[in-house]
Amino acid sequence: MNLIALIKERAKYYKCLACSQALADCQVKLLNEADGHCTVEVTCANCGVSFVAVLLLKKAKHPDGLPKAAEEGPISTDEMLDVHEYMKVFNGSLKELTHGRRSRPTSP
Repeated sequence: MNLIALIKERAKYYKCLACSQALADCQVKLLNEADGHCTVEVTCANCGVSFVAVLLLKKAKHPDGLPKAAEEGPISTDEMLDVHEYMKVFNGSLKELTHGRRSRPTSP
């Protein structure tokens, strides 16, 4: 089974973030493949919304088993909105963002 066929086969277990329908019969376009991951463009067959996904091709073992986030399930819409609101007022470097340092929101 080639990579695109494998991704399409697995996609039916996931839902479109726009219309909440299963991604069965979605279109998948390979954008890049390198260093154990690939970047694909997925287009929902139901609503036509496209999004980009980065997929790991070789699963590395985590030293403590599954990370807690993986056990909690997919990211919810509310969580995505919270991130969006946080990023609208974030005023700092990528390093500060990734290391959990809080920066002061910018004034409107």
